[in-house]
Amino acid sequence: MSSKNLKIKAKKFLKENSLVLTRITLALAAVVLMPDSVSYAQSGTTDDTISVITQPLSRMENLMSGPVPKAIVTIGAATGAASWALNIENQVTKMAMRVVGGGSVALGAATFVSQTTGFLIP
Repeated sequence: MSSKNLKIKAKKFLKENSLVLTRITLALAAVVLMPDSVSYAQSGTTDDTISVITQPLSRMENLMSGPVPKAIVTIGAATGAASWALNIENQVTKMAMRVVGGGSVALGAATFVSQTTGFLIP
């Protein structure tokens, strides 16, 4: 491709996309002229907690590792152990083992995440 054809195509491109290029230029100029705290979307004080996210997370953590799940797992373990020891019914033992296993996973999830990442809720 010759340089004459390249110049013609470049002029044509600039002419067809002048509005878009003007908008991009104005947006870049606005970002350059803004102070850092505005352009990086930061407030004057640095606060790492976002209440919209942290409140549901803390409620979920309390739901998964609070006193109610601990009580359910304890009751399930006692029921399963008694059912197994007395050889009453196999279905009760299976259900108790599911309750204990699932509850243990739920109770251990918050601890696992906090130990592997270093934090659970900021």
